[in-house]
Amino acid sequence: MKFCLSDDVPPYFKTEPGPPQVHLEGNRLVLTCLAEGSWPLEFKWLRNDTAITAFSPEYRYVIPSLQRSDTGFYQCVVRNRRGALLQKKTQVQVAYMGNFEGGNKRITVSQGQAAVLKSPDISSYPQPQMTWFRDGQKIIPSNRV
Repeated sequence: MKFCLSDDVPPYFKTEPGPPQVHLEGNRLVLTCLAEGSWPLEFKWLRNDTAITAFSPEYRYVIPSLQRSDTGFYQCVVRNRRGALLQKKTQVQVAYMGNFEGGNKRITVSQGQAAVLKSPDISSYPQPQMTWFRDGQKIIPSNRV
């Protein structure tokens, strides 16, 4: 049997990335580059248009424990002897919540007077939803509260 280079198939992607992905800080992330074409196929990963791996047979990119600095746009390059192809970018966002800053504060007002309560400062992504409690009971928002 004779091997013919004209039977070689250039690389092509079986799937393209979907919408932005949001993953929790500290979790494991596995990005997969599903491509086909004549073997051997080699893969390289980019983050924000900068190479983060060299070409290798590994079609997955694994981040064992996500950090905030891992946020960005990822894409893979696949190549074989017939050419190379750059995948569309996939956006990875890292969700996190820092600690409340400022501690407990007490506000005293006279009966009938308004009290303005400000949300505590907190570093997070996405923005947290706040629920206020009074004497252990959830305060239901209304035109008065």
